[in-house]
Amino acid sequence: METYKGDAVKQWPTFVPPPAPTGLAAAATITMWEMDELLQGSFHDLELGRDGRVYAVNIQNGKLIALDTESGEQTTYKYPKGAYGPHSIETANDGSLWTTMCASGKMVRFDFNTEQFETYSSAEAPKTRGNYPHTLRINPSDPEGLIWYTDAGSNSCFSIHPTTHVVKEYKLLDAGQATAAGRGESRGITPYGIDFSPVDGMIWYSKLNGNRIGRIDPSVDDGAIKEWNPPFRGPRRLHVAPDGMIWVPGFGSGVFGKFDPTTERWTVYELPDAENQIPYALNIDKDGIVWVCGTGNDTINRFDPVTETLVEFRLPTRVSYTREIEFDDEGNVWTSTSGPARHMERGVGAVICISLPDTLPTNGGTQLIAKTYDGNHDVGNLAVVPKRRPPNQGLFQKIDQSPLPAAYHGKNHQEYVDTRMTELSSLQRQQVNKLWQQFRRQNPKRSRDGQMFIRILEHVGNTELDAIPTRKFVKKWKQNYRELITQVNHLENRSLDNGRYVFEQAACSRCHSIGGKGAKYGPDLTAVSKRFQGSKLLLQLVNPSQEIHKDFKTQMILVDDGRLLTGLVVNETPDHVEIVQNLLRPENIERIQKSAIEERKVADVSSMPSGLLDTFTAEDILDLLAFVESSKAIPATNQ
Repeated sequence: METYKGDAVKQWPTFVPPPAPTGLAAAATITMWEMDELLQGSFHDLELGRDGRVYAVNIQNGKLIALDTESGEQTTYKYPKGAYGPHSIETANDGSLWTTMCASGKMVRFDFNTEQFETYSSAEAPKTRGNYPHTLRINPSDPEGLIWYTDAGSNSCFSIHPTTHVVKEYKLLDAGQATAAGRGESRGITPYGIDFSPVDGMIWYSKLNGNRIGRIDPSVDDGAIKEWNPPFRGPRRLHVAPDGMIWVPGFGSGVFGKFDPTTERWTVYELPDAENQIPYALNIDKDGIVWVCGTGNDTINRFDPVTETLVEFRLPTRVSYTREIEFDDEGNVWTSTSGPARHMERGVGAVICISLPDTLPTNGGTQLIAKTYDGNHDVGNLAVVPKRRPPNQGLFQKIDQSPLPAAYHGKNHQEYVDTRMTELSSLQRQQVNKLWQQFRRQNPKRSRDGQMFIRILEHVGNTELDAIPTRKFVKKWKQNYRELITQVNHLENRSLDNGRYVFEQAACSRCHSIGGKGAKYGPDLTAVSKRFQGSKLLLQLVNPSQEIHKDFKTQMILVDDGRLLTGLVVNETPDHVEIVQNLLRPENIERIQKSAIEERKVADVSSMPSGLLDTFTAEDILDLLAFVESSKAIPATNQ
């Protein structure tokens, strides 16, 4: 590790400063105010208050610092107890300042006239906190003055009313989007930047990990959400221009781009030295000029969309790591340093202002080359996998040519499906689901083709079980259950020990409990003899769909990525459901966000797999019935 030896410093390359700025870059005046104490300043965002002061949030120490730029005086306000991690700050329509408190899931309002704070949950009631409230924006033309913000720890955007403090959540899309592990803004799909359109009031947002931008219509209850994939990676803090164009920084690609919501086309520009650029945020001034953070190279960049010329303004100190840009009424450009102060050149955080002359020099810029993309590209799509030959393509062509069964004609579609599914084994039902999902992915325009589903259902139903990949039975018996019915009412001398053994081997204990032992994915069988005995109990084992307990009914859930999940819902929260599709593998629980559910209904098919007794003899089955009915039906203590 020679990097950490003293001799390694001698081997570092000599720093070569860039050439002196010219033209507009040289004509600008850049002013810097050092903020807070030495090694204490990390100012994620800043805002220009209506009282004339500049407000910067110290995310590290939980402070709001107000700067009087005329006198240099700084006033420090400590955020209230229980509100941690001030992240983003904006001026509300009443002049107050709102801050997202990312570490505590709160929203804080500050009235600089009274110098009082108010704290609210960033989540919908009754939740007392959100996950990671991130960027916020407020449309000055909104009569309600709603505060809009993203939550980087969930897959949602929110609004909070400034006077009623009612929070509304908009669950975003997630199909086909990359997610990440980690904490805070590093995990999940990561909704990130947000802004309003001054043209039509639509709300636009970006997703850092999910690699999407999206639109919310505030006039529609569910937001009528739609999303697009940028042709670059890492869309971070976007903004909407006065003409309604959406400008987005590509943090992971060293680019920035414009999205036209009417044509759904992208225009993308590479920053100079793009491979070393990490543009974190951008903003658009009242004249439509795009200003981009040179987060990795200590610059602020001015881009004119008309001339496609970029001018780079170098900041006074190194390791500034800018994350936000604001404008004052005179057109001055403001930013703050946000990296840990100990990493900065002078060891102290700062607020920076760039002022331009009234007459702008026309030389000194760099001409950028635009690249255009339509809405069908896969560039930058982190969830795209290498193309593979679709599975069972030939089989689907064969199935598609098969006739519909005569019994289907003239019958209600869903009734036919429910009836036919009860006739299939659990393995066959799984195979139907597997083939149907494969077909839907390959043929999205036929994702609701009910007749094709029937053809697949019949194909599987008429296929020998041996042709379906499955486990090998030690021995498969073909029981005549009608003959067993004559014996089930005479179980006095059956072997309860063998019955207990069959109970375990047939996987009954994976779902049912007896005497407090076992699982709870099905009804407790301790007192089952009060409801079912003899032939009726046997029929429940052979045909579990004949009578289904109300608390254990199968649910069918259609997800927006095309999957149809069928199984038992074992847990449900306001945000998601957890479902077990195969009760023989109850540890395989799938969590589904409710925002991803297109349709949900209760099926007439039991979650209990059929065919569980096919590998047992008639004697084994009778012993099992005796064990379940017996008052001694308590599993052994070592099981």
